[in-house]
Amino acid sequence: MQKTLLFWCPFVGDVGTAKAVLESAKSLSESKNYKCKIFNAYGEFDKYRPLLKKNKIQEIKLIKNTLIKQLPKDGYFWSRLNYILIFIFSFLPLLFYLVRNKNEYLFIYLITSLPLLLVSIFNLNNKIIFRVSGKIRFTILRKLVFLIAKKKIKRILIQTTESKNRILKKGIFNKNILNIIRDPIIDHRKIIKLKNEKIENKFLQKKYFISIGRLTHQKNFLFFIECLKKIIENEKNFIFLILGEGKDRNKIEKYISRHKLSKKVVLMGYKNNIFKYIKHSAGLICTSLWEEPGFVIQEAAACKKIILTSDCYTGPAEFLNYGKNGYIFKSNNHESFIRNFKKLLLNKKNHKKKIKESYKKTKLYTKKYFLSEINKIL
Repeated sequence: MQKTLLFWCPFVGDVGTAKAVLESAKSLSESKNYKCKIFNAYGEFDKYRPLLKKNKIQEIKLIKNTLIKQLPKDGYFWSRLNYILIFIFSFLPLLFYLVRNKNEYLFIYLITSLPLLLVSIFNLNNKIIFRVSGKIRFTILRKLVFLIAKKKIKRILIQTTESKNRILKKGIFNKNILNIIRDPIIDHRKIIKLKNEKIENKFLQKKYFISIGRLTHQKNFLFFIECLKKIIENEKNFIFLILGEGKDRNKIEKYISRHKLSKKVVLMGYKNNIFKYIKHSAGLICTSLWEEPGFVIQEAAACKKIILTSDCYTGPAEFLNYGKNGYIFKSNNHESFIRNFKKLLLNKKNHKKKIKESYKKTKLYTKKYFLSEINKIL
């Protein structure tokens, strides 16, 4: 019998979690065992409508009011206000839908407290699959919600052992419902096709390292450029490309201009195809303050590139087997970054083995693996 899977992930701005939801729903919808539906709370999934239609993923609209869609999304104040309004305006529409569809599986990603409370307080029969990602904060309020809803949560999906251990230490959930399922799904065939597209000639003529991500506090690009300022003084053979957009762009541009780094650090903006740039790079650098484990790290590994990453919470270090499959520096530590970057440059003879092992690890992030693990728990 075909099972219906609901996905709740109202997001504000450009977040990697949305990509995880879409890839997961797409993979599951290709199986005859599942029918997938995504809640489009206030219009956040509108731009993905062609993708939803193509993959036969049903869209469930909740909020008719267009106010939220028109509000700014950048900055702490605006993002919090958006989330509060999504909570308020979604309350009744989501409740009415869940009451009418009690036996469907409900995958929860973001603004988790709303569906958790609705299913618990109104004693609904939806089977909750709670997907934990990123730097989950166990605030007093969140602990209270978890305690109220714990009996309704069928499974908790996590991506790393580090996250699993952290959740277990809180003593709220039984270890039997915690499942490590790696869901940044890597499509190796798609990557091969995309990475072979042409890039601008000026980059083919230069050696460069690449960093990819939103220009936000989480990705820590100002720290990255501060380190580069010290590196460039002695290492003049490389330039550094940063792919992505975000609210910190002006701040980063001013720093680059003030320190006369514009010839060495290039802000490329958002690119639809990152893989063609990864292919021709000397390697990927990730300076994030937190990831789980970070799409771009798996994608660079799938392109068979050497990786230098922070040991941030949670995931990158675990994916690289704590330095055996790449290079790891202490998060937000300038000396550690510079030391490990130099180590990367000097130990090129070890790269082949590290790259081989990290590429092998990407096989755990395939659709086939994801489906086999989901089938075990549903």
